[in-house]
Amino acid sequence: MSAPIKIAYNILSNYAGLTALVSTRLNPLRIPQESAFPAISYNLVSIIASPTNTSHSRTDFARVQVNSFGTTFASATAVAEQVRAAFEAATLPATFNGVKCQTIELDSEVQLTDDEAGFAGVYQVSQDFIINYTR
Repeated sequence: MSAPIKIAYNILSNYAGLTALVSTRLNPLRIPQESAFPAISYNLVSIIASPTNTSHSRTDFARVQVNSFGTTFASATAVAEQVRAAFEAATLPATFNGVKCQTIELDSEVQLTDDEAGFAGVYQVSQDFIINYTR
């Protein structure tokens, strides 16, 4: 598991407001078939090294995407609100699963639907967060 994913999973899986909605349905990359909803998938989008003038940086910026799924628009947005709240509630800087994290910022959010998924389709809110951490 990559360092930024360790940070994201630790924060999300330990936030009571979020786990009250999704329980343990926090999945890397995709939601398993026949999964109950609401649920979350998360993935690493990119890592960019922090530039320095003298040597290789030990600090990176990662873009992590968190996708909140629900069978109603209201349930998907409620989960997305708790995802954002979880990252905002994290006291930073801090160490999560052995990885030092300096900052986490919401970068973007988009609302989507998948009318082909399941009987009635699913609603999705995708949020990108920028995580600044030390390798």
